[in-house]
Amino acid sequence: MRHLLIIPIILLAIFSAGASSVELPVTPNTLNRYNYTFTVSAEATNAATAFHITITPKKEDIDSDSKADLAIVTHVNSTEAAPTETTITAFTPPTPITLTKDKRVWTADFVISRESLKTHGLCFIFSELAHQTVNGKRITMPSVTFYEIKLADFVKE
Repeated sequence: MRHLLIIPIILLAIFSAGASSVELPVTPNTLNRYNYTFTVSAEATNAATAFHITITPKKEDIDSDSKADLAIVTHVNSTEAAPTETTITAFTPPTPITLTKDKRVWTADFVISRESLKTHGLCFIFSELAHQTVNGKRITMPSVTFYEIKLADFVKE
């Protein structure tokens, strides 16, 4: 059930007044992205693939309100004049993720069936809400950065 609630909460924060979002694809060739470095390992068996993902910030601690989950990311070009539209929906069936959170390193471990890995747009998403210091207090801003790891890119067939 938690999987179904995380994505809508993040999207609600984005679509508030003045909100913005940034998508950063994380690929085998671009594991060093913006504020974070990622390591991704995938160990395949006959029926499934076990993933181990490590998220390490370059400078500051990982904010406790950051999120990590599996989702389906879809990009649609509606017209040439309009920008690409992105939808992020929860991946079903819900997949248990062992998420270990430390201030300086997060690790995620989960297993995906070979059939589920064929799902177009299946990603592990790490999302970071923007923060700003106002009058000495750190406050959350209505903007988010999505680091999108397309899982199929890390599986060797």
